[in-house]
Amino acid sequence: MDSFELGRLTDHDFEVVCRDLFSDILGVPLEIFPRGRDRGIDLRHTGPAGTTIVQCKHWPRAAQKTLIGRLIKDELPKVRILAPDRYVIATSVGLTVDGKEKLHSAFAPYVRNTGDLYGVEEIVAELLRRPDLVRRHFRLWLSSTAVLQTVLHQDQYLRSSWLHKRLPGIADTFVPHEGFERAKQLLDSQQVCVIAGIPGVGKTTMALMLAAWLMGNGYEVHEISQDIDEVGALWRDDTAQVFVYDDFLGRTTLDAPLNKNEENRLLSVIREIQETPGKALVMTTRDYLLEHARVRHDRLAAPEVSDTVSVIRLTDLDLQVRGQILYNHVHHAALSPNDKRRFAEPDVWRPVVRHKNFNPRLIEETLRLSARRGQDVATAMLENLDDPRQVWERIVENELTDEAVHVLEVLFTFDTADLDDLEESWNWYRLEMDQAADGRAFRRALQLLDGTMLSVEQGRVTFHNPSIEDYVRFHLGAGRARFQELIRALIRGKQLYRLVAATRLSDGAGILAQLRENEPAVAAAIQGMEDDGETGISDWDESRSAHLEWILETAELLDSTSLAAYVTAETLHQTIHYEHFSHRASLADSLCASPLVPQDHAKQFQEEVAETIHDELLGSIEASDWYRSIDLYRQLLSMPSELALESIAQGLVQCALEELHRLAAEPEPKPRVAHLELLEELVDFLWEQGAEDELPEEFAIVRERAEHVFAAREAERAEWLKKDQARREPTKRSNTARDHALISELMRNLDESR
Repeated sequence: MDSFELGRLTDHDFEVVCRDLFSDILGVPLEIFPRGRDRGIDLRHTGPAGTTIVQCKHWPRAAQKTLIGRLIKDELPKVRILAPDRYVIATSVGLTVDGKEKLHSAFAPYVRNTGDLYGVEEIVAELLRRPDLVRRHFRLWLSSTAVLQTVLHQDQYLRSSWLHKRLPGIADTFVPHEGFERAKQLLDSQQVCVIAGIPGVGKTTMALMLAAWLMGNGYEVHEISQDIDEVGALWRDDTAQVFVYDDFLGRTTLDAPLNKNEENRLLSVIREIQETPGKALVMTTRDYLLEHARVRHDRLAAPEVSDTVSVIRLTDLDLQVRGQILYNHVHHAALSPNDKRRFAEPDVWRPVVRHKNFNPRLIEETLRLSARRGQDVATAMLENLDDPRQVWERIVENELTDEAVHVLEVLFTFDTADLDDLEESWNWYRLEMDQAADGRAFRRALQLLDGTMLSVEQGRVTFHNPSIEDYVRFHLGAGRARFQELIRALIRGKQLYRLVAATRLSDGAGILAQLRENEPAVAAAIQGMEDDGETGISDWDESRSAHLEWILETAELLDSTSLAAYVTAETLHQTIHYEHFSHRASLADSLCASPLVPQDHAKQFQEEVAETIHDELLGSIEASDWYRSIDLYRQLLSMPSELALESIAQGLVQCALEELHRLAAEPEPKPRVAHLELLEELVDFLWEQGAEDELPEEFAIVRERAEHVFAAREAERAEWLKKDQARREPTKRSNTARDHALISELMRNLDESR
């Protein structure tokens, strides 16, 4: 008779299986209740008939005596406090008649009779009556002794020593997720499934689990290692067979992803399998390789292939799946109990499962290497996740075409780019390197990267994943690009802004070194764009002054005397617009602080700016423009200047009183939050100058109006916060908080002292 090796399940797996099993047995829905260390609730139902609690104890290697002792010592006091109407115990330990009587006596009246005590034999018997439930739980189904015998021990079903070696470990750590269900459905309907995804996301693992699924249903599994022609040699008409072709487009080169005419033979095999009952084909590839192959081999874009592709997305690995993956790997890793126990701490597991670069392969490799090297495994895991090079380095440096790498390098200078701009800059880059540049080559490179390393939507191109952008930044800083040629190929000012901004990141030292090494090219590019009205940097910046200040900062960053001289020359003439006085004043401060600018010129420029602001301020006061006047006055006060400001202050007070009189004479408008700062500034200025008594009645009216606007602002803010909290709270409760609670409870199982 078939049975189940429940010991292959983790504590969490066992609890989830028990939830579904006992919901069916008891006829009520049970919830997994994330418990604290002193609550004693695993599964619970609360209804009109009272509260039912199911306690799950997954101790497959424990003796009955140990289990009973721990239940009475640890759980009985909690049960008496909870006082449920019914208490059911489910355990993976075998229970004898005497053992059940002892537990019933101890837990009465909460345990109604010995029928509420389920040992491993009773649980297995109930599972065997529910094959549909078993099939819903992949890991439970895989623990079936019949399936395990087929999958792990019967050579006639498993025609590959490599698969034979990999399956047991993968079966222990695999976590079914949405991507797996999609692939399983595709395999059921098409008999062929191509699993694509980024490196490390779990393509091979999923292929092996699909093979295991079919093996459990009587299929032989055959590994294809070299060429699709191997299928023909292994084919037997009277036998159910599944063929696994891992990395069928290769791993390290794009030069020859398929052997001669293999795409035609591949299509023939796919069609043959799809038309033959009892045959299946599972293939894996990196998604960017698949796109490249489709470009080079038109026939791979045919429906026979495209309709069988299932891409594993990072979003398939949601928070709860990530937590289960981490738990399974730590649970089965060759680590000391103390190392495993550390992952029970939220401060350790939370940054791992929430990490933007979460990757099952990195988790597995970190645990494997750390166990071997005696490292601090938790610290090593975060360091590996923080460093995207382990994921992307081999791809970018060894596997992509030069054309594709050059697209990534150019895109980094944009961050996000219009397709036309990206192509133009890429063309110039290629030409600067004396390499061919044409539209077809660019489109092939883009198609290779689209959906994998890049996203192309509505004519805009962005990096598909933050870790890719991180790696390209490292790639540029490490001197792996033709930096001088890249700088010469820039067509937009924002590309230079982007490269300079990258130097200020924590890992930007490499790009800074490259910019310094190529300072003449950088200086020429900046000055060249200044002369080009269509591509100049100041076109998209707030002002000419702010842009010149950025050039001066860049000059200091690169120790560039030529750029500093350029800024000095550009500030010899006062071409200033009134709306950018604060920018011009900031530029003056930067000139005075720069060691690359002659100080006599800097001081002269600063004085000229102060005089210009002074003259503009007089005009604003004469025009009774209070708000512009106070803005200019504050700016002038912040600058070192020899200008006399006493007469200015008197005129400003008079201007403020005129504005106060005007406001008080008007009917009070509906409070508008946008006016609060203006009203407060007027009131505060008159208070500072001691002029509130000049027009006391008007001052009181305007101050009261300012208070009304302040109250309206606070009410508006409170209403917004209330709506925002209402909008966020359901999702937070049902998703993030729930997932964190479940992961917390799961990880506590790693703490053997619990």
